[in-house]
Amino acid sequence: MIDAIGEAVAGHVVERALTRIGPALIFWTGGALAWLSTNGGWERLLALGADAAELPVLAVLAVVALVLAGAYASTALVTLLTRPVLRLLEGYWPQPLRRSLVNRKVKRHKALTDRLSELEAKRQDPPAAGTDLDQVHADYARCEQRLRRLPSPRWMMPTRLGNMLRAAETRPYEKYRLDTPTVWPHLWLVLPEPARTDIGAARTGLDRAVAAAVWSLAFVSFTGWSIWALPIGLALTAWAVLLWAPYRAARYADLLEAAFDLHRTTLYQRLRWPLPTNPDDERKTGAAVTNYLVRGLDGPRPTFTAAAP
Repeated sequence: MIDAIGEAVAGHVVERALTRIGPALIFWTGGALAWLSTNGGWERLLALGADAAELPVLAVLAVVALVLAGAYASTALVTLLTRPVLRLLEGYWPQPLRRSLVNRKVKRHKALTDRLSELEAKRQDPPAAGTDLDQVHADYARCEQRLRRLPSPRWMMPTRLGNMLRAAETRPYEKYRLDTPTVWPHLWLVLPEPARTDIGAARTGLDRAVAAAVWSLAFVSFTGWSIWALPIGLALTAWAVLLWAPYRAARYADLLEAAFDLHRTTLYQRLRWPLPTNPDDERKTGAAVTNYLVRGLDGPRPTFTAAAP
C-alpha cells in the first residue's frame, strides 16, 4: 500500500514537472534539430549517441541535470515575460501608437450599434415583403455577439484581445457600479470552489497561450542555424497571437463576467450589506460597496444585516 502511494505521488510530481518544462524541452529540441541540420544531420546525431553511450553513468546524469536545469531556467524566464507580453498584446502602447487603432475600433462599435438597432426594428415591426426573418434573427445574434466583445467607446483598446478583456473588466461597473480591480479580490474569496477552479484554469490557459507566443517568437533566433526555423517560428507566433490567445481570452472574459453576474449578492451578504431591490438601487449599492472596500464609510448608513450563513 505504501509503495503504491509512493508511486502515485512520484508519478504526479513527474507529470507536473513535465507539464511545466514541456514547452522548454520542445523548444530546445527544435533548436538542436536546427543545429544538426547544418552540422552533419543524422550522421552527427548517431555519432553523438555513440559518444554518449561510452560516458560513465555520473557524466550522463550530469548532462541530464544540466539539460533539466536549462529547461527550468528558460521556463522561468518565459514565465516572467508572460505578463508584460500579455499587456503588450492587450494594447497598452504609447498613446500616439494606439490612437488610430482605437478610433477604428470606436467606429466599428458605432457601426455595430447602428446595425443592431436596425435589426431590432426589423424584428419588432411587421416584416416587409420578402424579408427573411430567420436571416434577420441570425444577423442580430451575430451582431450582438461581436458587440459583446467590445467595451464602451471610452474603454476601447487597440487590439481584439485587449477589448475582450477590457469588456469583461468594465461591464460589472457599467451594470452594477462595481469597480472590478477593487472588488475582485474580495469576490474571489467568496466564490464557490468549482467557479474558482474554472476561472483559474481559464486564466492558466490564457497565460499558456501567451507563453506559446513567446516560445514561438524565440524559435526564430535559430534561423542562423537553419532557415526553416524562420517560417515555423513566425507561423506558430501568428497562430498563438491571432487564434489561441483570443480564444482563451474569450473563455476567461466570459467566466469573469459571469462571476459578477451570479455571485455578487454573495459578496453583499458576506459584507452584511442590504441587498438591492431593483437595478437603479443596485447601481447605488455597487458604488457604495466599492467605496466601502477602498476607504470605508462613515455614518449610520447602511444598516448592516445579519451575517450570511
